[in-house]
Amino acid sequence: MPAEAVRTRVARRLGRDLALTPSAFIAVAGVWLVITPIVIDHGVYPWINDVIAGLVLLAMSAAQVVLPRRSLALSAVAAVIGVWLIIAPYALAYADQLGVAWNGKVVGTLVILLAIANGLPAKK
Repeated sequence: MPAEAVRTRVARRLGRDLALTPSAFIAVAGVWLVITPIVIDHGVYPWINDVIAGLVLLAMSAAQVVLPRRSLALSAVAAVIGVWLIIAPYALAYADQLGVAWNGKVVGTLVILLAIANGLPAKK
């Protein structure tokens, strides 16, 4: 009986850690987006878009850790932000600035993939 309880506890812990790990990487993406205007300086572009998206991703990652039961909804919002990061260079007319445009596309794609991975073990 005690061995079964330990296995159950370990399984719950692993499930929780695996569910929260993508949130940590989404937080890293958020930090990257916040510092992007400083690190990648390719002319004038609507950098506030990256900063706001990064801050929202950071807040959502923190909420994901505090409220793991809401991970499906938070993952869906993170995926929407990822889609926005991909289309923002075209919607905000800075697609010709390749450094920041590709940065948004790559980070957006990674956020979408991480949001999917984060939402898979979630309970509705």
